[in-house]
Amino acid sequence: MNKRPRRPAQIDPEQVEYLTGEPDPAESSLISHAAAQALVPTDTRQNIDDDVRERIMALIDEEGIDLIAEAWVRAPADTLGGMLWRGYLLSEWIRREPDDVARRHAASEAVAESDDREGLSTPREIRERWEAVFAGDGAEGFAGLLRDSASFAFFLGNLDAIWISSDTHDLATLVTRRNDALIETAKELAAGAGLFDRGRLD
Repeated sequence: MNKRPRRPAQIDPEQVEYLTGEPDPAESSLISHAAAQALVPTDTRQNIDDDVRERIMALIDEEGIDLIAEAWVRAPADTLGGMLWRGYLLSEWIRREPDDVARRHAASEAVAESDDREGLSTPREIRERWEAVFAGDGAEGFAGLLRDSASFAFFLGNLDAIWISSDTHDLATLVTRRNDALIETAKELAAGAGLFDRGRLD
């Protein structure tokens, strides 16, 4: 049975302004969904109004993706916001810690079988593809990006599953500081790709 499309998210353009302040819990979930849908619109999920999407994209242009990403911090892993939060963390880790990522990638390549390296995206490719998503070009090929990001995280995590090693790091979160963080995140990204394919990643 096909899942019926949901109603458009009930959010007004003015509510986007909550992103620049401290939204209450009732607003936070709504804004998290709206921000995610603005970046990855599809025909199979609920969509937001054009004026809301324009306001969110303008805010990204003015403030950068960091502000928007804060709306996804508490989003569950099986939601679109949760996937975007994990993609943001992965992309920012590659951008902010290029030497650490390059060292880990090289070490993983040194011990991996040739089949494990085949078709694997490079750190730069992963970062650039997520940056395209955060610029608003994310709907096409999004499931593939989730799968490739999962493969990338598995590839590095199989050698060292610790992601962020310090609580004082800028990217220290519940996602990055948990046990076997890279492996657990890889599993979530892979599961998210399947949900997105089935139109069930809201």
